[in-house]
Amino acid sequence: MHYYYISGTSSGIGRAITLLLLERKDVQVIGISRTSTIEHAHYTHIYADLSDPAHVTHVIKSFKNNYSADDTLYLINNAGVVDPIQYAQTYNESDIQKMIQVNLISAIQLISAFLKIPKGTYKSRVILSVSSGAATKVIDGWSLYGTAKAGLDHFSNHVAKELMLLGETQTQIFSVAPGVVDTPMQKKIRETNPDSFSTVERFNELHETNQLVSPDIIAQKYLRILDEPRKFLNVVFSLKDLA
Repeated sequence: MHYYYISGTSSGIGRAITLLLLERKDVQVIGISRTSTIEHAHYTHIYADLSDPAHVTHVIKSFKNNYSADDTLYLINNAGVVDPIQYAQTYNESDIQKMIQVNLISAIQLISAFLKIPKGTYKSRVILSVSSGAATKVIDGWSLYGTAKAGLDHFSNHVAKELMLLGETQTQIFSVAPGVVDTPMQKKIRETNPDSFSTVERFNELHETNQLVSPDIIAQKYLRILDEPRKFLNVVFSLKDLA
C-alpha cells in the first residue's frame, strides 16, 4: 500500500495531487486541511488548522499506523498562506506567528514526526514540500512568506545531509517550487493593494495573458518526483527545471 499524507487538500495543488492519486490502485490518501471537498473510499480527511499547534499534534498522531514492510510512505507539505501581503512594519504579532507557523513551523514539526516512524515498519519514505520562487527572490510585501519558504528549503537540505550521514537510504526529502500556478492563492495575490506590493500588476498580467499553469499539470510533475525519487539528485529545485 502507498500512504500519502497531504496538507492543504481542499483546493489548488493539494487537491489536484489527491485526485490524481485516487485514480490509482493500492493508495490511501490522508488529507489535512480546514475543509474537506473530496469523498472517496481511499481518502481519509483530518480536519486541521495548521496555524494551531494543537491541531498539528493531532495530525502527527495519524502517523502512528500499522504499516507493513512493503508499504511506501509519503508526506507532502503543501499547505501555505501568502496573505496578508504587506510591509514588515505593518505586521502585528498574530500575523507573524500565523504566517511562520503555517508555512514553516508546522512543516518542520510534521517532517520531524514523520522521520520518527520506526525503521523496518515500511519499505521507503518520501518527503516533498511545496516551496516557492519567493524563497530566493526579494518581493516587497512578501517578507514573511519568502522567509518561511527559504527556511523550508534550508531545513530540507539539512535533513538530507543528516539522512546521508546516518546511512538512511530508505528516505528522501525534497523542497520544490511549483512556479506560478492558477490557484486561490494567486487570486488573493492579485487582489493586493499596490501600496503593499509594487509588482502586483505583473501577476495580473500573467492571469490576463493565460500564463498561469493549471494545478493539474503541476500535480503531474510533482507525482513524477514522488514516483521515481531516485532520479532526482537535488533536494531543492523548481518544477521549471523538469523537461
